Amino acid sequence: MLRCLLLCALSVAPTFAAAQAFDWRKRYDIPVIPIDATSFEVIENDGAGGTQLWCAAGLYARDQLGQLRGSLYVREGRRPSARAPGRRGVVFTLDAVPDAFSSVSEGVRRAGQVFSISHARALCRSTGRLRIEVR
Repeated sequence: MLRCLLLCALSVAPTFAAAQAFDWRKRYDIPVIPIDATSFEVIENDGAGGTQLWCAAGLYARDQLGQLRGSLYVREGRRPSARAPGRRGVVFTLDAVPDAFSSVSEGVRRAGQVFSISHARALCRSTGRLRIEVR
């Protein structure tokens, strides 16, 4: 019995080590199109959902707009993109929008939803590997 357990453990060890070296998280390359000094459109890509789109918006606000604090608003909810034909996107802005509301949902369908920039960036921890592509 002990010999059988030892043999099983030895045969599983290399497989476990190989699995640990492989990154199971999905990779997302999310296009971002600047609109003006405070607004930009995040384009859906690679099967990304609301969490990834908020993450991309937070990264863009920090890396491209230099904003570490403040709020991100959904100016135009998820819809066919006017800037990337045939694709769907969400327009985010740093400017307050009418009827803004907070929510625990990471959805991007309704205009007015607001997250802090730091909250949007914190969502990146659970998204997998995400890279924004500024166009």
